[in-house]
Amino acid sequence: MEVQLQSLETILVDLPTVRPHVLSMATMHRQTILLVRIVCSDGTTGIGEATTIGGLSYGDESPEGMKLAIDTYIAPLLEHCDLSRVAATMGLVGRMVAGNRIAKCAVETALLDAAGKRHGVPISELIGGGRLRDSLPVAWTLASGNTGKDIDEAEAMLATRRHNIFKLKIGKRPVAEDVAHVRAIKQAVGERASVRVDVNQAWNEAEALRGMALLADAGVDLVEQPVARHAHPAMARLSARSGVGLHARFTRSGWRICRQDRAVRWPARRCARRRDRRRRRHRPVRRDDARSRDWHSRIRASVRHLPEPCLGHGALRPVASDGGNPGGAARI
Repeated sequence: MEVQLQSLETILVDLPTVRPHVLSMATMHRQTILLVRIVCSDGTTGIGEATTIGGLSYGDESPEGMKLAIDTYIAPLLEHCDLSRVAATMGLVGRMVAGNRIAKCAVETALLDAAGKRHGVPISELIGGGRLRDSLPVAWTLASGNTGKDIDEAEAMLATRRHNIFKLKIGKRPVAEDVAHVRAIKQAVGERASVRVDVNQAWNEAEALRGMALLADAGVDLVEQPVARHAHPAMARLSARSGVGLHARFTRSGWRICRQDRAVRWPARRCARRRDRRRRRHRPVRRDDARSRDWHSRIRASVRHLPEPCLGHGALRPVASDGGNPGGAARI
């Protein structure tokens, strides 16, 4: 039975942070999230959620912009779709609405939530053949900017067994000061916790090279987006030269960085070399006797039908792995 859209509502919710959240480009006192509620003609309701940090100071989407995109451009498309066919519906949205990846994700999550309720199973059982895990470790962000307060907060989380992974927001101060801040926290928690940092694109390549070397010495496990999101060659160079893990904040950026990195591309080149050697090895040699001609004709046929051993230009390929009221934004 075809499922139609009965109503779609987008709601902006302002959630106060437990303390000022100090980023390299802004200090957040609240987190604005966008909730998407889709009511279907069969009575099922799906809820989706989307948010970004720091509004437009970090990425190219904001909660306010996502609300506008959904209300104005995506909701009218859903009125002509069978919402029980989530993949087909999102395929149409993808063709008709450029960019706006986080907004699309919120809508897709709502559609999947409704589909799960329709079939009586969680979303994790609907996609990917079922869930692989029953729980996931969650990091806690330390972003007060005050070393003593961050250590006290980390100790409280460890004492209550809530978190043993901490992400520190840095990049607002000089590199040496940020590293000293991180080193003190890592020394305080020791081996009881993993410490990662998020620079929020604040460093240039030279600062990042120096900072990542110092952070590796301090025992940091991961550095997130140390340079600008579009500096893919710089990120590839940092990945090759650094002794600490590098995290690209944006999925598309991560793919492009992999393509920049020679170490990632080598399997494709090796496959191409093997293919060339195989074809040279089976190149027919002119012979006069009938037996040789028959043997070489069989070789030609087998080479023609050999499958390509790799994907082509790269060793990786991305997998497709994130009604209403346009006139006013309801905000809680």
